Amino acid sequence: MTSNNSDTNNINYMNSRPLDVHTWSDYSEVNDFVDDIYLLLKSIKGHKKGNKRLLKVLLLDLYVAWCADPSLKIMFSRDNNAYKAKSRYNELHISKKILEIVDVLIAEDIIYEKRGFNDRVRGVAFRSRLWATDWLIEKFKAARFSQFHIHSHEAREPVVLRDKAKKDIEDYKNTPFVISARSLLKDYNQLLANTHIDIYDLEKPVLEIGEGKKKMRLQINQQDKFVRRIFNNSRWDQGGRFYGGWWQRCPKDYRKKIKMDGIMTAEVDFSGLHIVMLYGQQGINYWAEINEDPYQLHGINDIDPDINLRAALKLLMLTAINADDEAKAFQAFRFQAETGRPEKNLKNDQLKSMLEALKRKHEPIAHKMASGAGIDLMFHDSQITERLIKRFTYHHQCPILTVHDSYVVPFGYDRILHKEMQSAFELITGVTHPVVEHTTDYFDTIEDEPHPPDIKQHEGSYSAKPSKRHQKELGLFKEFKAKPDQESWVPEWTMVF
Repeated sequence: MTSNNSDTNNINYMNSRPLDVHTWSDYSEVNDFVDDIYLLLKSIKGHKKGNKRLLKVLLLDLYVAWCADPSLKIMFSRDNNAYKAKSRYNELHISKKILEIVDVLIAEDIIYEKRGFNDRVRGVAFRSRLWATDWLIEKFKAARFSQFHIHSHEAREPVVLRDKAKKDIEDYKNTPFVISARSLLKDYNQLLANTHIDIYDLEKPVLEIGEGKKKMRLQINQQDKFVRRIFNNSRWDQGGRFYGGWWQRCPKDYRKKIKMDGIMTAEVDFSGLHIVMLYGQQGINYWAEINEDPYQLHGINDIDPDINLRAALKLLMLTAINADDEAKAFQAFRFQAETGRPEKNLKNDQLKSMLEALKRKHEPIAHKMASGAGIDLMFHDSQITERLIKRFTYHHQCPILTVHDSYVVPFGYDRILHKEMQSAFELITGVTHPVVEHTTDYFDTIEDEPHPPDIKQHEGSYSAKPSKRHQKELGLFKEFKAKPDQESWVPEWTMVF
Protein backbone atom coordinates (compact mmCIF):
# COMPACT_ATOMS: atom_id res chain seq x y z
CA MET A 1 0.00 0.00 0.00
CA THR A 2 1.18 3.56 -0.62
CA SER A 3 0.05 6.90 0.74
CA ASN A 4 1.08 10.41 -0.09
CA ASN A 5 1.10 12.70 2.90
CA SER A 6 -0.01 16.27 2.27
CA ASP A 7 2.23 19.27 2.90
CA THR A 8 2.89 19.08 6.65
CA ASN A 9 3.44 22.83 6.77
CA ASN A 10 -0.25 23.37 6.01
CA ILE A 11 -1.63 20.89 8.55
CA ASN A 12 -3.51 22.29 11.54
CA TYR A 13 -2.35 20.10 14.41
CA MET A 14 -4.39 22.11 16.91
CA ASN A 15 -7.57 20.69 15.38
CA SER A 16 -7.41 17.60 17.52
CA ARG A 17 -8.99 15.72 20.41
CA PRO A 18 -7.74 13.01 22.79
CA LEU A 19 -7.98 9.34 21.86
CA ASP A 20 -11.22 7.87 23.22
CA VAL A 21 -10.17 4.51 24.65
CA HIS A 22 -13.84 3.56 25.16
CA THR A 23 -14.71 3.48 21.44
CA TRP A 24 -16.18 0.10 20.56
CA SER A 25 -18.45 -2.00 18.36
CA ASP A 26 -19.42 -5.67 18.26
CA TYR A 27 -21.05 -5.59 14.83
CA SER A 28 -19.80 -8.24 12.39
CA GLU A 29 -19.21 -5.64 9.67
CA VAL A 30 -16.83 -3.80 11.99
CA ASN A 31 -15.03 -7.01 13.03
CA ASP A 32 -14.52 -7.94 9.37
CA PHE A 33 -13.04 -4.51 8.70
CA VAL A 34 -10.60 -4.85 11.61
CA ASP A 35 -9.69 -8.44 10.61
CA ASP A 36 -8.80 -7.37 7.06
CA ILE A 37 -6.41 -4.69 8.28
CA TYR A 38 -4.95 -6.93 10.99
CA LEU A 39 -3.86 -9.40 8.30
CA LEU A 40 -1.73 -6.64 6.75
CA LEU A 41 0.25 -6.04 9.93
CA LYS A 42 3.19 -8.35 9.27
CA SER A 43 5.42 -7.17 12.12
CA ILE A 44 2.85 -7.23 14.92
CA LYS A 45 3.69 -9.61 17.77
CA GLY A 46 1.97 -10.93 20.84
CA HIS A 47 -1.51 -12.10 21.76
CA LYS A 48 -3.76 -11.98 18.67
CA LYS A 49 -7.03 -11.28 20.51
CA GLY A 50 -5.49 -8.50 22.60
CA ASN A 51 -3.81 -6.94 19.58
CA LYS A 52 -7.08 -6.90 17.65
CA ARG A 53 -8.84 -5.22 20.55
CA LEU A 54 -6.28 -2.41 20.60
CA LEU A 55 -6.33 -2.12 16.83
CA LYS A 56 -10.12 -1.88 16.83
CA VAL A 57 -10.13 0.98 19.34
CA LEU A 58 -7.59 2.92 17.26
CA LEU A 59 -9.27 2.35 13.90
CA LEU A 60 -12.78 3.09 15.13
CA ASP A 61 -11.77 6.29 16.90
CA LEU A 62 -9.94 7.44 13.78
CA TYR A 63 -13.07 6.61 11.79
CA VAL A 64 -15.36 8.57 14.13
CA ALA A 65 -13.00 11.56 13.94
CA TRP A 66 -12.87 11.38 10.15
CA CYS A 67 -16.66 11.17 9.86
CA ALA A 68 -17.12 14.35 11.91
CA ASP A 69 -14.23 16.32 10.43
CA PRO A 70 -11.78 14.89 7.85
CA SER A 71 -9.06 17.24 9.14
CA LEU A 72 -9.46 16.25 12.80
CA LYS A 73 -6.41 14.65 14.45
CA ILE A 74 -6.29 12.25 17.39
CA MET A 75 -4.11 13.27 20.35
CA PHE A 76 -2.11 10.23 21.45
CA SER A 77 0.07 9.91 24.54
CA ARG A 78 3.34 8.01 24.27
CA ASP A 79 3.75 7.92 28.03
CA ASN A 80 3.63 4.33 29.28
CA ASN A 81 2.03 5.55 32.50
CA ALA A 82 -0.97 6.87 30.56
CA TYR A 83 -2.31 3.34 30.05
CA LYS A 84 -3.43 1.43 33.15
CA ALA A 85 -4.83 -1.83 31.84
CA LYS A 86 -6.40 -2.86 35.15
CA SER A 87 -8.08 0.47 35.85
CA ARG A 88 -11.77 0.63 36.81
CA TYR A 89 -12.06 3.35 34.15
CA ASN A 90 -10.41 1.30 31.39
CA GLU A 91 -12.91 -1.45 30.70
CA LEU A 92 -11.16 -2.50 27.47
CA HIS A 93 -7.83 -2.93 29.28
CA ILE A 94 -5.93 -0.60 26.98
CA SER A 95 -2.28 -1.20 27.93
CA LYS A 96 1.02 0.33 26.85
CA LYS A 97 0.99 -2.35 24.13
CA ILE A 98 -1.04 0.18 22.14
CA LEU A 99 2.22 2.08 21.52
CA GLU A 100 3.53 -0.90 19.54
CA ILE A 101 0.28 -1.15 17.55
CA VAL A 102 0.54 2.54 16.61
CA ASP A 103 4.17 2.10 15.50
CA VAL A 104 3.19 -0.84 13.29
CA LEU A 105 0.33 1.15 11.72
CA ILE A 106 2.75 3.98 10.97
CA ALA A 107 5.34 1.62 9.49
CA GLU A 108 2.68 0.02 7.26
CA ASP A 109 1.54 3.47 5.96
CA ILE A 110 -1.92 3.06 7.46
CA ILE A 111 -1.80 6.13 9.69
CA TYR A 112 0.30 9.29 9.94
CA GLU A 113 1.89 10.69 13.07
CA LYS A 114 3.24 14.05 14.16
CA ARG A 115 5.49 13.05 17.05
CA GLY A 116 5.06 14.96 20.28
CA PHE A 117 7.63 16.27 22.73
CA ASN A 118 7.99 17.51 26.29
CA ASP A 119 10.52 20.31 26.83
CA ARG A 120 10.83 20.44 30.62
CA VAL A 121 13.31 23.33 30.48
CA ARG A 122 10.98 25.67 28.60
CA GLY A 123 7.84 24.14 30.04
CA VAL A 124 6.46 23.42 26.58
CA ALA A 125 4.83 20.15 25.53
CA PHE A 126 3.03 18.78 22.48
CA ARG A 127 1.16 15.49 22.45
CA SER A 128 1.55 13.27 19.39
CA ARG A 129 -1.13 13.51 16.69
CA LEU A 130 -2.48 10.60 14.63
CA TRP A 131 -4.64 10.64 11.51
CA ALA A 132 -5.65 8.37 8.65
CA THR A 133 -3.61 8.07 5.46
CA ASP A 134 -5.30 8.36 2.07
CA TRP A 135 -5.22 4.56 1.89
CA LEU A 136 -7.10 4.18 5.18
CA ILE A 137 -9.58 6.88 4.19
CA GLU A 138 -10.45 4.88 1.08
CA LYS A 139 -11.02 1.89 3.36
CA PHE A 140 -13.29 4.04 5.51
CA LYS A 141 -15.29 5.07 2.46
CA ALA A 142 -15.71 1.45 1.35
CA ALA A 143 -16.58 0.17 4.83
CA ARG A 144 -19.88 -1.72 5.21
CA PHE A 145 -20.71 0.07 8.47
CA SER A 146 -21.50 3.63 9.51
CA GLN A 147 -20.76 5.84 12.50
CA PHE A 148 -23.97 4.56 14.11
CA HIS A 149 -22.38 1.12 14.53
CA ILE A 150 -19.87 2.68 16.94
CA HIS A 151 -20.51 3.51 20.59
CA SER A 152 -18.93 3.55 24.05
CA HIS A 153 -18.23 0.10 25.44
CA GLU A 154 -21.20 -1.17 27.45
CA ALA A 155 -19.01 -1.78 30.52
CA ARG A 156 -17.72 1.79 30.65
CA GLU A 157 -17.77 3.08 34.24
CA PRO A 158 -20.16 6.04 34.60
CA VAL A 159 -19.56 6.73 38.32
CA VAL A 160 -16.24 8.43 39.03
CA LEU A 161 -14.72 9.21 42.44
CA ARG A 162 -11.78 11.63 42.55
CA ASP A 163 -9.41 12.59 45.35
CA LYS A 164 -8.40 16.13 46.35
CA ALA A 165 -5.75 16.15 43.63
CA LYS A 166 -8.52 15.35 41.09
CA LYS A 167 -7.06 11.91 40.39
CA ASP A 168 -9.48 9.05 39.76
CA ILE A 169 -9.82 6.60 42.65
CA GLU A 170 -9.70 2.99 41.46
CA ASP A 171 -10.79 0.91 44.42
CA TYR A 172 -13.95 2.48 45.80
CA LYS A 173 -16.63 0.21 47.22
CA ASN A 174 -19.90 -0.55 45.46
CA THR A 175 -22.27 0.71 48.13
CA PRO A 176 -26.06 0.73 47.56
CA PHE A 177 -25.74 4.45 46.70
CA VAL A 178 -23.10 3.76 44.03
CA ILE A 179 -25.02 0.80 42.60
CA SER A 180 -28.18 2.93 42.32
CA ALA A 181 -26.29 5.81 40.70
CA ARG A 182 -24.66 3.46 38.19
CA SER A 183 -27.98 1.79 37.34
CA LEU A 184 -29.63 5.14 36.61
CA LEU A 185 -26.74 6.27 34.42
CA LYS A 186 -26.78 3.01 32.49
CA ASP A 187 -30.46 3.45 31.64
CA TYR A 188 -30.07 7.17 30.98
CA ASN A 189 -27.10 6.63 28.66
CA GLN A 190 -29.07 3.98 26.80
CA LEU A 191 -31.89 6.48 26.27
CA LEU A 192 -29.42 9.06 24.95
CA ALA A 193 -27.76 6.47 22.69
CA ASN A 194 -31.14 5.68 21.14
CA THR A 195 -31.96 9.36 20.54
CA HIS A 196 -30.65 11.35 17.56
CA ILE A 197 -29.32 14.58 19.10
CA ASP A 198 -28.09 17.17 16.63
CA ILE A 199 -27.87 20.87 15.75
CA TYR A 200 -30.27 20.86 12.88
CA ASP A 201 -28.98 23.69 10.66
CA LEU A 202 -25.30 22.69 10.37
CA GLU A 203 -24.21 21.46 6.95
CA LYS A 204 -20.95 20.33 8.56
CA PRO A 205 -21.24 18.82 12.05
CA VAL A 206 -18.49 21.05 13.43
CA LEU A 207 -18.57 24.29 15.44
CA GLU A 208 -15.65 26.70 15.60
CA ILE A 209 -15.71 28.32 19.02
CA GLY A 210 -13.63 31.16 20.42
CA GLU A 211 -10.51 32.69 18.96
CA GLY A 212 -6.75 32.73 19.40
CA LYS A 213 -5.32 30.16 21.81
CA LYS A 214 -8.82 29.32 23.07
CA LYS A 215 -10.16 28.55 19.61
CA MET A 216 -11.56 25.06 19.40
CA ARG A 217 -13.62 22.91 17.06
CA LEU A 218 -16.50 21.00 18.57
CA GLN A 219 -17.65 17.87 16.75
CA ILE A 220 -21.40 17.25 16.83
CA ASN A 221 -21.95 13.52 16.53
CA GLN A 222 -23.87 10.54 17.90
CA GLN A 223 -20.88 9.04 19.72
CA ASP A 224 -20.14 11.88 22.13
CA LYS A 225 -23.26 11.39 24.26
CA PHE A 226 -21.97 9.35 27.20
CA VAL A 227 -22.69 10.93 30.61
CA ARG A 228 -20.76 10.28 33.83
CA ARG A 229 -21.29 11.43 37.41
CA ILE A 230 -18.12 12.75 39.07
CA PHE A 231 -17.69 13.00 42.84
CA ASN A 232 -14.86 14.97 44.47
CA ASN A 233 -12.47 14.94 47.44
CA SER A 234 -12.85 11.18 47.96
CA ARG A 235 -16.40 11.76 49.19
CA TRP A 236 -19.82 10.79 47.92
CA ASP A 237 -21.40 14.00 49.24
CA GLN A 238 -19.23 16.52 47.37
CA GLY A 239 -19.49 17.31 43.69
CA GLY A 240 -21.53 14.58 42.05
CA ARG A 241 -22.43 16.56 38.96
CA PHE A 242 -23.23 14.95 35.63
CA TYR A 243 -20.63 15.47 32.88
CA GLY A 244 -20.51 14.43 29.26
CA GLY A 245 -22.27 14.97 25.97
CA TRP A 246 -21.18 17.50 23.35
CA TRP A 247 -24.06 19.82 24.38
CA GLN A 248 -22.25 20.66 27.62
CA ARG A 249 -19.42 22.23 25.59
CA CYS A 250 -21.83 23.88 23.18
CA PRO A 251 -22.61 27.63 23.57
CA LYS A 252 -26.18 28.36 24.55
CA ASP A 253 -26.98 30.10 21.24
CA TYR A 254 -26.34 26.80 19.50
CA ARG A 255 -28.19 24.73 22.08
CA LYS A 256 -31.30 26.55 20.89
CA LYS A 257 -30.82 24.69 17.60
CA ILE A 258 -30.76 21.20 19.11
CA LYS A 259 -33.26 18.68 17.81
CA MET A 260 -34.02 15.30 19.39
CA ASP A 261 -35.22 12.74 16.86
CA GLY A 262 -36.22 15.65 14.64
CA ILE A 263 -38.13 17.50 17.40
CA MET A 264 -37.19 21.06 18.34
CA THR A 265 -36.18 21.62 21.98
CA ALA A 266 -36.47 24.18 24.77
CA GLU A 267 -33.98 24.97 27.54
CA VAL A 268 -34.89 25.97 31.09
CA ASP A 269 -32.59 26.87 33.96
CA PHE A 270 -32.75 27.89 37.59
CA SER A 271 -32.33 31.58 38.39
CA GLY A 272 -29.57 32.25 40.93
CA LEU A 273 -29.44 28.59 41.92
CA HIS A 274 -26.52 28.60 44.36
CA ILE A 275 -27.42 31.97 45.84
CA VAL A 276 -30.96 30.79 46.59
CA MET A 277 -29.53 27.59 48.09
CA LEU A 278 -27.20 29.54 50.38
CA TYR A 279 -30.02 31.78 51.58
CA GLY A 280 -32.14 28.70 52.13
CA GLN A 281 -29.46 27.29 54.43
CA GLN A 282 -29.93 30.44 56.51
CA GLY A 283 -33.69 29.91 56.63
CA ILE A 284 -34.43 32.63 54.07
CA ASN A 285 -36.50 32.11 50.92
CA TYR A 286 -34.66 34.54 48.63
CA TRP A 287 -37.34 35.03 45.99
CA ALA A 288 -40.21 35.15 48.46
CA GLU A 289 -38.58 37.42 51.06
CA ILE A 290 -36.05 39.51 49.11
CA ASN A 291 -37.04 39.17 45.45
CA GLU A 292 -34.49 41.45 43.81
CA ASP A 293 -31.74 41.04 41.23
CA PRO A 294 -28.86 39.47 43.21
CA TYR A 295 -26.23 40.95 40.89
CA GLN A 296 -27.46 44.54 40.61
CA LEU A 297 -25.33 47.07 42.52
CA HIS A 298 -24.79 50.82 42.34
CA GLY A 299 -21.91 53.01 43.46
CA ILE A 300 -19.13 50.83 42.06
CA ASN A 301 -16.43 53.21 40.85
CA ASP A 302 -12.87 53.02 39.58
CA ILE A 303 -13.51 50.48 36.82
CA ASP A 304 -13.57 50.78 33.05
CA PRO A 305 -16.96 52.21 31.95
CA ASP A 306 -17.01 49.71 29.07
CA ILE A 307 -17.37 46.87 31.57
CA ASN A 308 -20.82 45.32 31.87
CA LEU A 309 -21.02 45.78 35.63
CA ARG A 310 -23.89 43.41 36.30
CA ALA A 311 -22.31 40.63 34.25
CA ALA A 312 -18.96 41.18 35.98
CA LEU A 313 -20.56 41.09 39.43
CA LYS A 314 -22.42 37.92 38.54
CA LEU A 315 -19.26 36.17 37.38
CA LEU A 316 -17.36 37.37 40.44
CA MET A 317 -20.03 36.17 42.86
CA LEU A 318 -20.32 32.75 41.25
CA THR A 319 -16.56 32.24 41.19
CA ALA A 320 -16.29 33.49 44.79
CA ILE A 321 -18.89 30.96 45.96
CA ASN A 322 -16.88 28.18 44.34
CA ALA A 323 -13.38 29.35 45.33
CA ASP A 324 -11.50 28.41 48.53
CA ASP A 325 -10.16 31.93 49.04
CA GLU A 326 -10.26 35.40 47.49
CA ALA A 327 -7.02 34.98 45.52
CA LYS A 328 -8.43 31.90 43.77
CA ALA A 329 -11.72 33.70 43.17
CA PHE A 330 -9.99 36.61 41.46
CA GLN A 331 -7.82 34.24 39.41
CA ALA A 332 -10.90 32.27 38.32
CA PHE A 333 -12.69 35.51 37.42
CA ARG A 334 -9.93 36.64 35.06
CA PHE A 335 -9.60 33.15 33.59
CA GLN A 336 -13.28 33.04 32.70
CA ALA A 337 -13.57 36.64 31.53
CA GLU A 338 -13.82 36.88 27.76
CA THR A 339 -10.57 37.47 25.92
CA GLY A 340 -10.24 41.04 24.69
CA ARG A 341 -12.74 42.41 27.19
CA PRO A 342 -11.68 44.96 29.87
CA GLU A 343 -12.94 42.61 32.60
CA LYS A 344 -9.84 40.52 31.91
CA ASN A 345 -7.66 43.38 33.16
CA LEU A 346 -9.35 44.05 36.50
CA LYS A 347 -6.81 44.12 39.34
CA ASN A 348 -7.15 42.29 42.63
CA ASP A 349 -7.89 45.47 44.57
CA GLN A 350 -10.70 46.36 42.15
CA LEU A 351 -12.17 42.86 42.38
CA LYS A 352 -11.85 42.92 46.16
CA SER A 353 -13.80 46.19 46.29
CA MET A 354 -16.52 44.64 44.10
CA LEU A 355 -16.59 41.50 46.26
CA GLU A 356 -16.93 43.54 49.45
CA ALA A 357 -19.92 45.35 47.90
CA LEU A 358 -21.49 41.98 47.10
CA LYS A 359 -20.91 40.83 50.67
CA ARG A 360 -22.67 43.93 51.99
CA LYS A 361 -25.62 43.29 49.67
CA HIS A 362 -25.76 39.61 50.66
CA GLU A 363 -24.83 39.93 54.33
CA PRO A 364 -26.64 36.70 55.43
CA ILE A 365 -24.40 34.60 53.15
CA ALA A 366 -21.28 36.80 53.05
CA HIS A 367 -19.33 34.23 55.08
CA LYS A 368 -19.88 31.66 52.32
CA MET A 369 -18.06 33.69 49.66
CA ALA A 370 -14.49 32.50 49.03
CA SER A 371 -15.07 29.68 51.52
CA GLY A 372 -15.17 26.66 49.20
CA ALA A 373 -18.92 26.31 49.63
CA GLY A 374 -19.41 25.54 45.95
CA ILE A 375 -18.38 21.90 46.13
CA ASP A 376 -21.17 21.16 48.63
CA LEU A 377 -23.70 23.19 46.65
CA MET A 378 -22.78 21.18 43.57
CA PHE A 379 -23.74 18.01 45.37
CA HIS A 380 -27.14 19.48 46.18
CA ASP A 381 -27.76 20.64 42.62
CA SER A 382 -26.56 17.24 41.38
CA GLN A 383 -29.30 15.68 43.54
CA ILE A 384 -31.83 17.91 41.76
CA THR A 385 -30.43 16.86 38.37
CA GLU A 386 -30.49 13.20 39.45
CA ARG A 387 -34.18 13.46 40.28
CA LEU A 388 -34.95 15.14 36.94
CA ILE A 389 -33.05 12.46 35.03
CA LYS A 390 -35.00 9.78 36.91
CA ARG A 391 -38.34 11.44 36.17
CA PHE A 392 -37.67 11.88 32.48
CA THR A 393 -35.98 8.51 31.96
CA TYR A 394 -38.48 6.34 33.83
CA HIS A 395 -41.73 8.31 34.17
CA HIS A 396 -41.88 10.39 30.98
CA GLN A 397 -39.54 8.05 29.05
CA CYS A 398 -38.34 11.17 27.27
CA PRO A 399 -34.74 12.35 26.72
CA ILE A 400 -33.41 15.26 28.77
CA LEU A 401 -30.01 16.94 28.39
CA THR A 402 -28.37 18.49 31.45
CA VAL A 403 -25.91 21.37 31.76
CA HIS A 404 -25.65 21.33 35.56
CA ASP A 405 -28.32 23.92 36.45
CA SER A 406 -29.92 24.01 33.01
CA TYR A 407 -31.97 21.42 31.14
CA VAL A 408 -32.94 20.80 27.51
CA VAL A 409 -36.08 18.83 26.62
CA PRO A 410 -38.23 18.38 23.50
CA PHE A 411 -40.47 21.35 22.83
CA GLY A 412 -43.70 21.07 24.79
CA TYR A 413 -42.03 19.17 27.61
CA ASP A 414 -40.62 22.46 28.89
CA ARG A 415 -43.90 23.17 30.72
CA ILE A 416 -43.58 19.74 32.36
CA LEU A 417 -39.92 20.48 33.07
CA HIS A 418 -40.91 23.70 34.89
CA LYS A 419 -43.03 21.72 37.35
CA GLU A 420 -40.46 18.93 37.72
CA MET A 421 -37.67 21.45 38.43
CA GLN A 422 -39.72 23.21 41.09
CA SER A 423 -40.71 19.92 42.69
CA ALA A 424 -37.11 18.62 42.72
CA PHE A 425 -35.75 21.92 44.08
CA GLU A 426 -38.28 22.01 46.92
CA LEU A 427 -37.61 18.36 47.78
CA ILE A 428 -33.82 18.75 47.95
CA THR A 429 -33.53 22.24 49.48
CA GLY A 430 -36.76 22.77 51.38
CA VAL A 431 -37.12 26.16 49.62
CA THR A 432 -40.44 26.70 47.84
CA HIS A 433 -41.31 28.40 44.56
CA PRO A 434 -37.87 28.64 42.89
CA VAL A 435 -37.64 30.86 39.81
CA VAL A 436 -36.96 29.01 36.55
CA GLU A 437 -36.37 30.69 33.20
CA HIS A 438 -35.85 29.93 29.52
CA THR A 439 -32.30 31.29 29.70
CA THR A 440 -28.86 29.87 30.45
CA ASP A 441 -25.70 31.34 31.88
CA TYR A 442 -23.29 29.00 33.63
CA PHE A 443 -19.73 28.99 34.92
CA ASP A 444 -17.88 26.11 36.57
CA THR A 445 -14.47 26.43 38.18
CA ILE A 446 -14.35 23.25 40.24
CA GLU A 447 -14.02 20.79 37.34
CA ASP A 448 -11.98 23.16 35.13
CA GLU A 449 -14.78 23.25 32.57
CA PRO A 450 -15.39 26.98 32.02
CA HIS A 451 -18.41 28.26 30.19
CA PRO A 452 -17.60 27.98 26.47
CA PRO A 453 -16.64 31.23 24.73
CA ASP A 454 -19.05 32.84 22.34
CA ILE A 455 -19.15 31.69 18.76
CA LYS A 456 -16.77 33.64 16.55
CA GLN A 457 -17.36 31.80 13.31
CA HIS A 458 -20.31 29.95 11.86
CA GLU A 459 -20.93 28.03 8.68
CA GLY A 460 -23.49 30.42 7.29
CA SER A 461 -26.34 32.07 9.15
CA TYR A 462 -29.14 30.41 11.09
CA SER A 463 -31.65 28.76 8.83
CA ALA A 464 -35.31 28.03 9.36
CA LYS A 465 -34.87 24.72 7.55
CA PRO A 466 -32.89 21.65 8.60
CA SER A 467 -29.67 21.12 6.67
CA LYS A 468 -29.46 18.32 4.12
CA ARG A 469 -26.81 16.67 6.29
CA HIS A 470 -29.13 16.69 9.32
CA GLN A 471 -32.03 15.23 7.36
CA LYS A 472 -29.89 12.51 5.83
CA GLU A 473 -28.25 11.50 9.10
CA LEU A 474 -31.57 11.54 10.96
CA GLY A 475 -33.07 9.23 8.36
CA LEU A 476 -30.12 6.84 8.49
CA PHE A 477 -30.16 6.88 12.30
CA LYS A 478 -33.87 6.06 12.48
CA GLU A 479 -33.40 3.29 9.94
CA PHE A 480 -30.39 1.87 11.79
CA LYS A 481 -32.18 1.95 15.16
CA ALA A 482 -35.44 0.70 13.60
CA LYS A 483 -37.21 3.64 15.21
CA PRO A 484 -40.92 4.27 14.59
CA ASP A 485 -42.10 7.30 12.63
CA GLN A 486 -43.13 8.86 15.93
CA GLU A 487 -41.67 8.06 19.32
CA SER A 488 -43.99 7.15 22.19
CA TRP A 489 -42.90 10.29 24.05
CA VAL A 490 -44.05 12.56 21.21
CA PRO A 491 -47.65 13.62 22.00
CA GLU A 492 -49.81 15.69 19.71
CA TRP A 493 -48.92 18.94 21.49
CA THR A 494 -45.20 18.58 20.78
CA MET A 495 -44.15 20.86 17.95
CA VAL A 496 -42.49 18.93 15.12
CA PHE A 497 -40.47 20.75 12.45
